[in-house]
Amino acid sequence: MEDRQVHMPRPKEKRAPVIKDVAALANVSVSTVSRYLNDSPRISDESRERIAHAIKLLDYHPSRVARGLVNSAMKSIVVLTSNTTLYGSAMTIQGIEDEARANNYPVSISKLADDSTDGLRASITMVTDQNPSGVIVMKYDALAAQALQLLPDTVTKVVIAGDREPDLDQVDLRENQSGREITRYLLGLGHRNVFHVTIPGGGGGYSRTAGWEAQLRAEDKPIPDMMHCSWAPSDARELGHRVAHIDGLTAVFAGNDEVAMGLIRGIEDEGRRVPEDISVIGFDDHPLACVWDPPLTTYRQDFPAAGRRAVQLLLSRLKAREEGEELPPRFVELQGALVERSSAAPPRD
Repeated sequence: MEDRQVHMPRPKEKRAPVIKDVAALANVSVSTVSRYLNDSPRISDESRERIAHAIKLLDYHPSRVARGLVNSAMKSIVVLTSNTTLYGSAMTIQGIEDEARANNYPVSISKLADDSTDGLRASITMVTDQNPSGVIVMKYDALAAQALQLLPDTVTKVVIAGDREPDLDQVDLRENQSGREITRYLLGLGHRNVFHVTIPGGGGGYSRTAGWEAQLRAEDKPIPDMMHCSWAPSDARELGHRVAHIDGLTAVFAGNDEVAMGLIRGIEDEGRRVPEDISVIGFDDHPLACVWDPPLTTYRQDFPAAGRRAVQLLLSRLKAREEGEELPPRFVELQGALVERSSAAPPRD
């Protein structure tokens, strides 16, 4: 596996307001602010109003730290993700937990279940109230990308996947290059076109979808309309019924393995064969890919390694700060590998 680390320009750091800042702005003592946060009646109405105004101006978020339960950030890591059940998400979380446990850091998972602005803000508030050492954002879709933008600048963050975040530490799975490699492989087998089925949040310049399109352009091939699918293999099976009857279609690059498996079933429901009539390639190397019928050609990604590397980036940044050093943003690339099995073959004449 290739692990390349690129140093990015140093961003401007912004310190989070602390209880002393609130006290100074409100012209009261720290103990008075603490009593206010704990709803103590031993505060004058005038002091209460000044403290409330100071908190609003500073955008101060009281947490267990401010309430005196601890005196520094909690030694913990929060993982922000929109899905915990998909193979890639689950394996990434496993890598995060393994590396964090080895370093005596507990991990909590914050699942983004509401895609409304208010719902996302509520999720972010739950994260910041924990006052963790840092947050790892699994930016596998648009919802996680939105949540990342809502996280305060004062939160130490590491991002996994998605478009480049030049001011943050990030682990990249080289999806764009992988999408190009899959497309190049299918064209190399002799297919005159390569259709693509996207997964939710599969867009962006660094995505596998962008790689598919870029390779078709590079080889001066037609770019078919993208077909969209949910995460559900059953929906992919329904889509496969339509794919089986698209005139001239001989190869499909599916957004992930579960979608590829559903497509294969749907194509075969219609009396077409894979790969004799239509080649199908997936993405991720799901454990079922090698035992599927036919065994699925796919692109293997090392999700656990991405999780472990994200924790390493986070902890090294925290350690450097303890020693008075601010590291520049780092960008780490993890190379995957094409796994050739039986679901892709040269087209019939």
